[in-house]
Order: sequence, then structure tokens, then C-alpha cells
Amino acid sequence: MILADKILSLRKNNGWSQEELAEKMNVSRQSVSKWESAAAIPDINRILELAKLFGVTTDYLLKDDLEMTVYSDTDETEDLVRVSLSEMNDFLNNKAIYGRWVARGVMLCILSPILLILLPGLSQAGIALTENAAYGIGIAMLLFMISAAVAIFIISGTKIEHFKYLENDDFELEYGLIGIIKEKQAAFGATYIRNITIGVILCILSTLPLIIAGIFDASGIFLLLFTALLLILVSVGVYLIIVVGTIKGSYDQLLREGEYEPEEQEKAKRVSKIAGVYWPIATAIYLGWSFYTNNWGFTWIVWPVAGLVFAGISSLFHALER
Repeated sequence: MILADKILSLRKNNGWSQEELAEKMNVSRQSVSKWESAAAIPDINRILELAKLFGVTTDYLLKDDLEMTVYSDTDETEDLVRVSLSEMNDFLNNKAIYGRWVARGVMLCILSPILLILLPGLSQAGIALTENAAYGIGIAMLLFMISAAVAIFIISGTKIEHFKYLENDDFELEYGLIGIIKEKQAAFGATYIRNITIGVILCILSTLPLIIAGIFDASGIFLLLFTALLLILVSVGVYLIIVVGTIKGSYDQLLREGEYEPEEQEKAKRVSKIAGVYWPIATAIYLGWSFYTNNWGFTWIVWPVAGLVFAGISSLFHALER
């Protein structure tokens, strides 16, 4: 039985006229007539609507060899949000934009102490500013850049707030979307690996200027410049990692793979509670130590150490959960 015959049969079984079906589908009666006479074939979105309206599976409508009516299990899916092709594309596009903005915000946080590191050193070398002015400008710029980063995080977060339901397991993709997402994911694979590799290498090599400066016993000014270069290299590396990581995460989220598998999501929720306490403490230690010692060129070491410790805590937590 072909699609046209199935639409005709299902319409009659429900006791609807062509006009009534057309009204329910928000199309003209002529469209329904063409579907039933095989003069036209409804597009995939219309087929999905027909399957939902008649309470049958899309396989039954699309496969000519299925003669017996196959009804969908509406009890299991009636509470699920159906994600259409346009919603999927909207989510992927917005998530990519969100990732770029978040990456810029993180860059601002990493780069925020640069002037506080450089200006006092230049002042002590007798260049341009007084020491008080150097510290004042450096602290003001640090607070300004962190404030700008926080604003970016808040604003970019609100722009994807309406996709919050995709973080849970209460949605289903419309017919054919899984294949489309997997194709996009596969096409993105090379870009993901390349950018992750570059980002990690930049973070590893960021300490190289300071090592070289130490070997050649460079002066204090050069140490400060190399520290600033370290922060720049780290910020670029982290930017690349966050951007591609967010895009890959959006594919995983729709496919419920990786960290978005139901079991992994439960673990992530518990780890996020730990992070909510851990990172404010790390920030307080960094700021307190930095203001107390005025050694901003060294106290940045808090962040890589804190990151490694948190990674260890997370790994231990996941191991205990198994």
C-alpha cells in the first residue's frame, strides 16, 4: 500500500472529510486531494504531522511493504517535546554563537591581570607612570575586564535559555534528524581534532618563554613581558578549545552521547555542585594572595594548579560512582 492509499484509509477510518483533514493540517483541501491521488507527496514535516495526527508510526506511512497499520506508542512519547529540523538548526547555530561569546569572556578573565603585571614593572623601571598610578590603572582594568566577562556570560546564557529543555531527556528528534546530526558531527570531526590539538599545544608551550627567560637570566622587565605572553598564549588556546568543545557538545546533546548520556548527566550534576563551592574558593585564594603579595606575575599559578586539582577530584568522583 502506497502513502496516498494510507492517508486516504486513515482519514476515512477517523471519519474525516478532506476539508476536515486539511483544516487539522493547516493546508488546503486541494493539497489533501493531491496527496490521496498520489499527484503530490507531502514533505517530511507534513508526514511527521500526519503520523502524529493519525497516531501511527512514520515507518508505516513511508514504507510501502507495511500493509498492517502500525500505531505509535503515544503513552511513552506524549510528554516528550518534538524537535523539528528548524529548531535543531536554530539550536546548533545559537549554541555555536554562545560558545564563541563564552570563549571571549574566558579570554577576558585570563587576560585581565596583564596591565596589573606590566604597568608596575614599567613604573619601577622609570617608564611613564608612577607606581600608584600603575597599580590603580591595572586594578581598574582587571575589574573592568572581569565585569565585562561576567556580563558576556549572563547575556549569552539568556539567549539560549529557551533551549533548556534539551539539557534533559524529555525530548525526541523528528524523523530523519539523527542522520542529519551525525553527518554534521562527522564533517566537524577534523576541525574539532585540529583546534583541540592547537589549543592544548599552545597551553603547554605557553610556559616556554618563562623557561627561556630563566635559562638566560633575563631582567625583571622581560620576565613580566614573558608572563604577559604566557597569558596571551593560554587565552588563545583556551578560546579554541571552548569554541569547538561547545559545538561538539551541541551534537552530543541532541544525540544524547558522551557527557549527555543519562548516567553521565546525573554524575555531571553532582560534580557541578562541587564546582559551585570549589571555584569561588579558588578565586578568593587567587585575589587574596595577589593583593596581599602584589606579585601578580606569579600568583596566576593558582589557576593551572586549581584546574589540575579539580580534574583530579572529578576523576576520583567518577571512579567512586562506578
